[in-house]
Amino acid sequence: MKQIELVELSGKARDFLHLETASDQIGLVATVAQSYADALYPDAGVVPWLRGLTVDGKPAGMLMCSEPTQENPDPWLWRLLVDKDYQRLGVGRFAVEQVIARYRARGCSKLLVSWQPKPNNPGDFYKKLGFVETGELNDGEIVAACLLNS
Repeated sequence: MKQIELVELSGKARDFLHLETASDQIGLVATVAQSYADALYPDAGVVPWLRGLTVDGKPAGMLMCSEPTQENPDPWLWRLLVDKDYQRLGVGRFAVEQVIARYRARGCSKLLVSWQPKPNNPGDFYKKLGFVETGELNDGEIVAACLLNS
């Protein structure tokens, strides 16, 4: 069984820069480099939380959340990229489950995520993990929520 871990990126950030999504997912999730830039210069009121995902110690993905703040009390799973070579191994599921556990332990009531309304989007993936569409759009993306206090 492969060992999947969520790891801090300090000192290891460069190791994750080469990660790429599958060709049919290009344009559905930002690159790792773009995510780093967005984390370095976030919008006002956004507090990024980034982690790497490894499989047997090798970089396999990255995730980025927007932490809850007074202005934005609900955390967002902002980015999730699983490298094309590590898809369908449970890496994405593991990542989302870890994020859900993190925010549930912190007393948050829900976790938000969004995706583009395009072919090959991750909507079904998130729905299998308990997310439900809210009917809202965020910058043209479908918003879904996972209730954490149930």
